[in-house]
Amino acid sequence: MDTRATGRGVGDHPCVPGLRLRAIGRQSLRALALGMLPLVLLLAGCASVIGGSGGVVRQPALVTGPSLPPRTLSPLPPLLSVPASPAAAVILTNPITGGVYIARDADVELPMASTTKIMTALVAVTSGQPDQSITVGSDIQSLAGTGASLAGLVPGERLTLRELLYGLLLPSGDDAAIAIADGVAGSQANFVALMNQQAQRMGLVHTHYVNVHGLDATGQYSSAADLASLAAAALRDPVIAAIVATPTITLPATAGHPTLPLTNTNELLDAPAGAGVTILGVKTGATGNAGYCLVFAASGPHGDLIGVLLHDTTDDSEQRFADAHTLLAWGVALEARIHLLRRPGGLQSGGL
Repeated sequence: MDTRATGRGVGDHPCVPGLRLRAIGRQSLRALALGMLPLVLLLAGCASVIGGSGGVVRQPALVTGPSLPPRTLSPLPPLLSVPASPAAAVILTNPITGGVYIARDADVELPMASTTKIMTALVAVTSGQPDQSITVGSDIQSLAGTGASLAGLVPGERLTLRELLYGLLLPSGDDAAIAIADGVAGSQANFVALMNQQAQRMGLVHTHYVNVHGLDATGQYSSAADLASLAAAALRDPVIAAIVATPTITLPATAGHPTLPLTNTNELLDAPAGAGVTILGVKTGATGNAGYCLVFAASGPHGDLIGVLLHDTTDDSEQRFADAHTLLAWGVALEARIHLLRRPGGLQSGGL
């Protein structure tokens, strides 16, 4: 509904082969120290903890080692300062390595508004067929007067599941969510059961659904960490990945429905993302109880990033998009440093 980051380290730890030391001269010791320094820096970075209230951030740390000739290493710049956000829960992760770069109250259970629809879409593509025809039922009329966001569907219209997914994920149509549930599972209740089963299979222990669209309801909640895991899974599906990266589309008229113009509520897709960065989606959300929410993803020069912002209660609906841009820029810069740490000669070149 659209009406209104426990660090685990940064990447894989390198393996160190056993070393047999005998009488080693001063020059050999210096050479050994220089060769080991990138490893020490990387491991120390994984152990360095910078946290705010309820949050943990892990990033490379400065480590002092054996005395080295002045020209061997360039001075290291200050560590990247961690971005702030008014959201109650924040997470920024690399879904490929499993690295968690920022996490604040990431396991707290909160209402998640229309970010619910990521699970709606995932269950739809795993339980249905993209080209199956679905007739919009009269039960979408139950949304009248609720302040629901709509795709503009009319009872009796026939659309493919793929078309309904566009209506679900671009304008955040609650009517599309109901039509998908009815068409795929026979009823909203049956579909909600599938959503909770999928959450259980995925190990999303801080997530529970009572409806298919994300309107405020007792017992409807998720966490930033769970939503990051869910988004990573959803983006592995080519149908979902293509849809959430679409800024706007007009579904052509068919025998079952008229022309349907649809615009994505995710404003990240409309703004420059930075050099070498591609915004991948994913989903907005906002309700009275949930505040402003955003699940976002991007592909950068050195890896993918997924972030979540939950329960931003500021009066500015644009704040979540500005915060997401800042978090992505910070994550891209951090991954560039990690890349240099791993690259042979990276430290000696002074690039860090």
